[in-house]
Amino acid sequence: MTTPRPPEAAAFLEVLDSTPPTTLSACVAWTAHEVSAHLAAGAAEVSRHLDPFLGGEAVPATRSFEAREALYRAMDDRSLRQRLDTEEHKMRMLVDQVLAADPAAVVPWTGRQMPVAKFAPHMASEFAIHRWDLAGDSPDGLLARPGLVEHAVGVLGPLLLRRGAGRDPDRGEDFAARLRGDGQPDVRISVEAGSYRIGFAHDQQDAGEPWLECEPAARLLVIWGRRPDRRVHVRSHMSPEMLLRLQAILAGY
Repeated sequence: MTTPRPPEAAAFLEVLDSTPPTTLSACVAWTAHEVSAHLAAGAAEVSRHLDPFLGGEAVPATRSFEAREALYRAMDDRSLRQRLDTEEHKMRMLVDQVLAADPAAVVPWTGRQMPVAKFAPHMASEFAIHRWDLAGDSPDGLLARPGLVEHAVGVLGPLLLRRGAGRDPDRGEDFAARLRGDGQPDVRISVEAGSYRIGFAHDQQDAGEPWLECEPAARLLVIWGRRPDRRVHVRSHMSPEMLLRLQAILAGY
């Protein structure tokens, strides 16, 4: 039996039903059609890795976004939306099959070893963020789930900083700032000896470092390089120069 569709995917598809394909999203240069292509291609790429793994065959190298998404972007929107539904279901089915055989299974993914169990929270994060990209804030609380922040920091961390490192106005200079909120451990963004890092910090009472105070959903959006709809959900306790640099580093991908 396949695991039920996660609420993040269901919420995205519900929004997509009432969103014209040409609607501009919060992703730079992407409409709803490009967002849908990105998600369909992402789910299909996971399946492309898990299919051979289940068969005991070699797992292929992960393709770039450009290579995997071209087919889906070229589809008419009705076909793309149907394909997104199909690919998301197939991915869940394959993840369940792999984990039923080996709960600790790992596969090569983007040049590293990825626990198969992490694919579900990864796609949940993608659907949640891109739902916001299309429709903004919602009362469902999905963006506030702690697991999404844990996945962003613990699994995606280096990817979420890679583009921002190239945009850093003071590239290479040491830096440290925190995203704080709701009694959860601080998320610490730092530059040390030219290395860009993001991780959890548990010394928030004595840190003394500049910080942003964030509501839970807003903190996830900031980590992903977004600007929350209601700016009051994020409050700054840092200089304008520090804030500018933090926003440049947290550019998403």
